[in-house]
Amino acid sequence: MLLDRIMKAESVAIVGASKNETKRGFQTIRTLVAEKYEGRIYPVNPKEKSILGFKCYPSVSAIRGRVDVALIATPARSLPAVLKDCGSKKVKGAVVLAGGFGEMGSEGKALEDEMVAVAKKYKIRLIGPNTSGMLNLVDHLNLVGLRDAPRGDIALLTQSGNMALTLITEAKLKSRKGFSFYVGVGNEADITFDEYLEFFRQDPDTRVILMYVEGLREGRKFLQQAHKTTFEKPIVMLKSGRSSTGKRSAGSHTGALAGMSEVASAAFKRAGIIVIENSDELFPAAETLSSLPPIKNNKVAVLADGGGHATIAADLLTDLGMEIPELSDKTQVKLRKILPAAAAVPNPVDVAGGTDADPSVFASCAHTILKDPNVGGLLLVGLFGGYGIRFAESLALMEEDAAHQMGKMVRKRKKPIVVHSLYASEKPHALDLLRYYNIPVFDSLDIAVKCISTLGKYGE
Repeated sequence: MLLDRIMKAESVAIVGASKNETKRGFQTIRTLVAEKYEGRIYPVNPKEKSILGFKCYPSVSAIRGRVDVALIATPARSLPAVLKDCGSKKVKGAVVLAGGFGEMGSEGKALEDEMVAVAKKYKIRLIGPNTSGMLNLVDHLNLVGLRDAPRGDIALLTQSGNMALTLITEAKLKSRKGFSFYVGVGNEADITFDEYLEFFRQDPDTRVILMYVEGLREGRKFLQQAHKTTFEKPIVMLKSGRSSTGKRSAGSHTGALAGMSEVASAAFKRAGIIVIENSDELFPAAETLSSLPPIKNNKVAVLADGGGHATIAADLLTDLGMEIPELSDKTQVKLRKILPAAAAVPNPVDVAGGTDADPSVFASCAHTILKDPNVGGLLLVGLFGGYGIRFAESLALMEEDAAHQMGKMVRKRKKPIVVHSLYASEKPHALDLLRYYNIPVFDSLDIAVKCISTLGKYGE
């Protein structure tokens, strides 16, 4: 594949390697060692003999042995000369950390054009410039310096290092999911979003592609590749720069042409991209799509232990274009046998106290609902996971049993369950068990609804 030698590099030169612990040229070497990268590490600094036990080289061309990728941590003005040196060594790719290029105006754009011209002459592909780096969690190739990022099957493409840090931190704190790759796309001076999509479409370790985009340099190519990719893997995108102020900010950040017209939004959706408008919904949506099968008929049932949550959920789902079908007569009869007379069973289903003494009843209800041919997925909302906390500790075991049962249901029926719980932040064991079975749990009802709606959109 085109980008394999870069994204899965077996040897790395650190240009601008340093003994100063505050510098990326030191932090990267330290991180590669700490995370047990098995490839070759070549520090490059003409003033040093060794760094962290690795022999230092005066230049990339002086290195003996193959160099797949160079992490360049030197100032912007040095890039043309550094790339020329890399070219003489037949380096395949470079990760350019420095800013000061197209995002800085005409003078920076001229320097960027010169850098790209040298790279093309020597057939070097560039990540960046103005990037936070690249992270391959499968092969422990960490050219970002961020420690302890959780490994999983979500590929992360962003034009913001801070946004990447936010998403990775959220994954660590709130999820069992993690990342296969992270790429700070930067200015897209050479490798563009569409090329990364092609790589991740074919990557066996990636199941979902998560994107934060300020602007696209190759919009048509991107849409064509996205359309091809989404038939195989979901793409979740947050596109910023919708306002005039946001557009100016994006332009000064990456030098990209920003904007989110209705036409662009429609084009993204037509290409199969799941477009997210709120940043706090971005990782949950990707987590859900990487965990669960899509909803094939856009129809969802709601199971609640309170009428208020059931009503709010129904309104939110309707606003997002999801159908809430009335359950079949057969399903309603079975639910009536499980629940008290006061329960509402057409859909949404309100258990009306039927789970207070035995929360494992949730599993019985879920089993009955998911067997209904009108139902493509189930949203469970309310207190589940908190019965053992709020009412009696003995109920926690019943909740855990229900969690096991619901996890097995999803695997058997290939229909998703998404859970909203008021007790998600307290991390009871029942909710951990749901996550073990790849059932996502959220403390926000709005986010839970948004996430199950993405399964419907992707199913469509």
